Amino acid sequence: MPTNFLSEEQRRRFGHFTEDPDEGQLAGSFLLDKTARRSAMAARGARSRIGWAVQLGTIRYLRTFLNNPEEVPAMVLACVAKQLGLEPTASPGTAAARLRSHAARSLVAGPRSSAVGECAG
Repeated sequence: MPTNFLSEEQRRRFGHFTEDPDEGQLAGSFLLDKTARRSAMAARGARSRIGWAVQLGTIRYLRTFLNNPEEVPAMVLACVAKQLGLEPTASPGTAAARLRSHAARSLVAGPRSSAVGECAG
């Protein structure tokens, strides 16, 4: 994606978490509806499932894919892992790149829930 129109500071921050999302941001971007959970669970292995869900939420939160899928805040991993019934110890790594397919991108435009608390505690 071209970034030459961005300032140096904006380019440095692009595609990265610069701070941990708060509870409202987690709920707004990383809450998985039934369709998203089903799609994530269709991936092979816990690492791919978490990676898929992390990338989906990251697209919503950052409006782009992560530059490095290993740089995910622990609270984000815990949030998506909890929703998928998995241990947050499985870092998404390069498995998260699978969301880059055209079919998966269409999920980003889907409806979001405004529920808060799914990721809490």
